Amino acid sequence: MKRVVLLLCVLTAVVACKSDFRSRTARYAMVGELCDRRAAVLDTVDGAPRWGYVDPEGHLVIPCRYAAAAPFSEGRAAVQIPGERWGYIDTTGLMVIAPEYAVVAPFADSLAWVELPGGLRGRIDRDGREVIACLYTEIGEPDARGWRVALRNGRRGYLSSWGGEVVPCLYDSIGPVAGRGWMAAFRDGKRGFIDSTGREVVPCRYDTIAPFAAGYALAARTSQQKLLWGVVDSLGRETIACRYEELGEPGNGLLVFRAPGGRYGYLDLTGRVVLAPRYAVARRFSERVAVVSLDGQHYGAIDRYGREISSFRFESLGDFHDGLAPFNENMRGAIFPAMTHYCGYIDTEGREVIPASFDDAREFSERRAAVMRFGMVRDDFYKPRWGYISTTGELMVPYRYDEAWPFRCGLARVYIEGRGYGYVDRSGSEVLPCQFEQAEDFSDFTARVRLDGRDFCIDTKGQEVTVAGH
Repeated sequence: MKRVVLLLCVLTAVVACKSDFRSRTARYAMVGELCDRRAAVLDTVDGAPRWGYVDPEGHLVIPCRYAAAAPFSEGRAAVQIPGERWGYIDTTGLMVIAPEYAVVAPFADSLAWVELPGGLRGRIDRDGREVIACLYTEIGEPDARGWRVALRNGRRGYLSSWGGEVVPCLYDSIGPVAGRGWMAAFRDGKRGFIDSTGREVVPCRYDTIAPFAAGYALAARTSQQKLLWGVVDSLGRETIACRYEELGEPGNGLLVFRAPGGRYGYLDLTGRVVLAPRYAVARRFSERVAVVSLDGQHYGAIDRYGREISSFRFESLGDFHDGLAPFNENMRGAIFPAMTHYCGYIDTEGREVIPASFDDAREFSERRAAVMRFGMVRDDFYKPRWGYISTTGELMVPYRYDEAWPFRCGLARVYIEGRGYGYVDRSGSEVLPCQFEQAEDFSDFTARVRLDGRDFCIDTKGQEVTVAGH
């Protein structure tokens, strides 16, 4: 009870003080809030409106002589001299920061944003020293590193948390932070990369450059109106000169290149030719093997030494995933579908480990592959039906779907005509029923779907979630 009485007394005193303050300052046209024991007040002096400051008792302690006055913050208040610019005074009324600014802000954490006539911005401390020099037309909010994007003379850079240019304002644009903590940079029509310290690790001299993967990136320059490709490493060195009209992404330390005659071969990451250009088709190495074709019609697989690990009898051969690749021995199809099957799987040693027992077969993902058979619908012998097998060839999801997509985040998108899209798990359970009018594969454990005409995102349990950018 004593505490309640004491609290009521305090509140009563506060209300009374505010009431007394209002009555003592009633003569002024406007009265601001008390901050740092000072409140701005507006009066008329020699026929002109002028601002000054009073103390908590209502006594005028800083004369009314300013064209405008802001509240005090951290012992400083921004004031405007009649016919002049903004400066800052202390609580005694002393002008401690000269009136030279067109725009000012209150102090916070001992710093204040200011803008000079002409639009150049910076930041000063309580003594008026420039912590960030007034050189910039734009200064952004700090990112997770404390860096601020800044615009100077039409060029972009980054300011560090202490105000220095950690990335010089030399660039037309600087991309967001991506892999390795690097940012894509664009200057004078050329592209490069800036690392996490602000250093231009890949010089801006390329017309295009791909994201880095495993320490390397494809890059291209224009020469005689042709875009020629090469490779740069994470130190900015051009390990393969930009002289190829076609160059594939690195895989197992090798890259596909196209020779002037139109045939394909393979380079290592130093640019040395390790497999001569003798192939009509050549794909990226994956799981130590690559799919190639000598005539563009029949496909096989080779190792990194060029040795054939499978015959070239396949009219179609997919890429290797989970140690297996789907093949098709007859792209033209059988005379009697569902009686002779031409699709199966080989391993990275060229062995036919899952026999040709499917009418269509797709690449593995998360140790499951979509496969198709005709003749599974009694009323429509030629209607395709899709299911999923494991890497041993065991049927894990029965042939019941009109279409099937790869597994992503433990779920695969499927479609049944007349019902819609849904999702199955690796055991074959339809965990999200086929009811969606539209659906996308899962990515980062969310997927975009449409139901009853409404688009939204769901998680792997089917719960609606909010995803940035959607």
